[in-house]
Amino acid sequence: MAARGIWTSPYDFRPIDRGPGTLFEEIATRERSPDFFSLAMSLPDPDPVLRKLGKDIKVYKELLSDSRVGPCVESRRAAVVSLEWAVSRGHAPAAQAKFVGKCLAKLKVNEIIRQILNAPLFGMQPIEVVWTRDGGSIVPSKVEAKPVEWFTFSPENELRLRTRSNLIQGEPLPEKKFLLPRYNATYDNPYGERVLSRCFWPVTFKKGGLKFWLRFIEKFGGAWVIAKHDPQADKKAIDALADRLERAIQDAVLVIPEGNSAQIVEAAGKAGSSSLYKDLKTTCDEDIAICILGQNLTTSVQGGSRAAAEVHERVRHEIKDGDKHIVVETMATLIDWLCEINFGPGERPVFELFEEEEVDQKLATRDKTLANTGQVKFTKRYFMKGYGLEEEDFEVVSGQPTGDAPGPKPTDFAQGRPATATDDPLDAMAAALTPETLRGIAGQLLAPVLDLVESAGSVEAIAERLHGIYPDMDDTTFTDLLTRAIFIASVWGRLSAQAEGEQ
Repeated sequence: MAARGIWTSPYDFRPIDRGPGTLFEEIATRERSPDFFSLAMSLPDPDPVLRKLGKDIKVYKELLSDSRVGPCVESRRAAVVSLEWAVSRGHAPAAQAKFVGKCLAKLKVNEIIRQILNAPLFGMQPIEVVWTRDGGSIVPSKVEAKPVEWFTFSPENELRLRTRSNLIQGEPLPEKKFLLPRYNATYDNPYGERVLSRCFWPVTFKKGGLKFWLRFIEKFGGAWVIAKHDPQADKKAIDALADRLERAIQDAVLVIPEGNSAQIVEAAGKAGSSSLYKDLKTTCDEDIAICILGQNLTTSVQGGSRAAAEVHERVRHEIKDGDKHIVVETMATLIDWLCEINFGPGERPVFELFEEEEVDQKLATRDKTLANTGQVKFTKRYFMKGYGLEEEDFEVVSGQPTGDAPGPKPTDFAQGRPATATDDPLDAMAAALTPETLRGIAGQLLAPVLDLVESAGSVEAIAERLHGIYPDMDDTTFTDLLTRAIFIASVWGRLSAQAEGEQ
């Protein structure tokens, strides 16, 4: 049998070398790179603006005070901070999900999310986790962001903390101590990309333009007062006349000696020059909004079509999804640490960010579908838990399933009456089936479902068993399957009752 190998040319066959430094080892490293050389053995920050200025990241913090940068940053943050958060069970044990939910409820999660969202602005945001003992468990007592300029990276891309005793190289950090959300970080740039880096020059040019604009306004914003003095006047008399002209600008009153004259000259034709400074400021503000929000329509609306507005909104939504992913990923790391410390390896609960209105609508649709089957009656406690209602906000009417209308009655089904426009879709399906047809196929199709439903003591038990059979099913498909299972059980029960009445 011929040895396996690789072709290096049409005429050269070389066997695969599985020794060190080939397939099973990393060979493209900084130690071998001709571009990397650092006496301090810490990874330099590759940010082009900071390298050109010779400064650190504190320069970008000053940009947040700009009248356009600040509001745009808050708008971008608010898009994610305004979302609701929750911990879902996923494939983890219920007790583990409950434990994680209680731990996060004791923390200021919204503030943590705001801290995580500093990552797109500064490239990264180290967040220290302080752990404490709570009975037999170890839980986070404080999760707090620390200044980015305190940290650096080793040549192996490991985060290090600069200290007084080790300012250049930094000190190694323990595991499960610092969360590190980053924005577009790569092997070449572990510091991440910085949105504020793109805003630096627009802000700088705008400030410079405003400075010259103020001088222009001071010079050409008002009328000029021009005086003519006696050629024989000495310097003292000339200076006194100049002082009178300066005061005249403030109080519009001018007193001059006889023999001198003064006139007011308008600064005409300078309006066009003034618009140049305004255009510069407008252009810089629009560039800043585009750098931070991906669009400028919501911050500088000057007309435009509906299509343009929809495109801008879609871009804004994509940026929000990217920031949302950073938050979810960071919180997932915290949950993973928490579960690993207290439970060991295994499946983890899932941290979710969602629009409250969307979830409520989906929940209400599912509950309405189940209630209209006529086989489900929700309790007051369920409404309080699922919809965030207080006990005094509502009352559950007894003696009738909760829903828009009572469920179908067996007598209606037995009569096989045709469906009407006001019937529930499930009732219409039931009306289209005859007892003989359904009994003929029950043994092949309905038996597994009937066994599951009959052995379960409640709707919750049915849902839990279906989740166990189909763990990877999405919520929409699962709701549909649960509804069908309850419907089949209902239909079969009615058929059985009808069959017993006929015997």
